[in-house]
Amino acid sequence: MAKPIKNTPVLKGKEAVNFYKSIDSNRDKKVSVDTLTSIRTDASKLKEILKVN
Repeated sequence: MAKPIKNTPVLKGKEAVNFYKSIDSNRDKKVSVDTLTSIRTDASKLKEILKVN
């Protein structure tokens, strides 16, 4: 039987500030074309494996 999942704690103080700063600094970063192609290829392979006949 699976263990129950604990609630995510609320971020307060410096942790919250650091979290929002990291979101802002990563907002404009783009995924490379090679990485995106690799993800799409892997996803299509998984779809083929999991396809219900």
